[in-house]
Amino acid sequence: MKKVISSIIIFFVVLLAAVAISRNDSVKYNNNMNRLGMSESATVLKTSSKQNLTNAVKKLSKADLVNYQIIFFDKNNSNFGYLYSNHTLHKLPTVNGRYFSQSDFKSEIPFAVRGQQSDIPSYKPQSQQYIKTGKRYVSVIGTIGFNNAKILNEQTLVSISPVQNNLKVQLNDVVPVIDGAVLSSKTDLAKLKKTLKVSSTHKYSPQTDDFSAIQTNSSGNMYIISLLLTFIVAIAVEIYILLPLRFDVKKTKLTGDLKNNYRNGLLIRYLLFTMIPYLAAFLWTKWKIVIISHQTFNLYLILSIIAAIVVGIYQIYFVKKTE
Repeated sequence: MKKVISSIIIFFVVLLAAVAISRNDSVKYNNNMNRLGMSESATVLKTSSKQNLTNAVKKLSKADLVNYQIIFFDKNNSNFGYLYSNHTLHKLPTVNGRYFSQSDFKSEIPFAVRGQQSDIPSYKPQSQQYIKTGKRYVSVIGTIGFNNAKILNEQTLVSISPVQNNLKVQLNDVVPVIDGAVLSSKTDLAKLKKTLKVSSTHKYSPQTDDFSAIQTNSSGNMYIISLLLTFIVAIAVEIYILLPLRFDVKKTKLTGDLKNNYRNGLLIRYLLFTMIPYLAAFLWTKWKIVIISHQTFNLYLILSIIAAIVVGIYQIYFVKKTE
């Protein structure tokens, strides 16, 4: 009975580890959505240039640069921005409609995607929804959003292309944020900075309007600690299962092949009480728990199983006989 209870404990301990991984995935994904899908390398470009935004995009399109995506956030409202993509586009989840495609950045007509909680007014005279930017109305092709991703849900983005009519917006009216392979190319990045007359740069952080505030938290450390604790608890329970088996091995008077067969039988009994809950927890997790970091969970499970086998072999085969 004690072995069955121990197996149940191992099952729930592994489930706790799976929940911790799932929770961490959720936090990471929410953070990524609040970064509008941009990587940790995304960079803010500070510029005081008065050149027209559309003209700047035209110059960028003519430059032979590696792939990138750039969002020009409105200085007065960071929840609104113009998006230009050069073969790199971080797609965002849509509640309805669609997100931008590469063809939108070659179109003479601008399009918009609007957050499900955006404060930008929309108009729907018939079936098509529009937002007003300056003196023009822009078609809304999709609504973006994700649970608990406040910044994403409040964001509105308008596509900009080199063949559109000039906007009455200058570079010094916006905060450009760039992401993509261009950040890894010193030559191309220097060319881009020269085109936009960039004076300085810093890493993108969406917590404030100028994207300069760095927000730190200890959730990553707590996540690692929780996994270590569940790992240690599982090993402790496995040692507890082995105590009576180890005692039997110490007291046995068998020798030779009989002793080896006896030890093998004990090891099989031990593995039944440990491997079955690991397998059951794995199947339950696949069925009921949403995990993005499958590699992390699989690695955790493999290491736990290897540790259980090593502990079992050591406790059963490497014990000194008690006289």
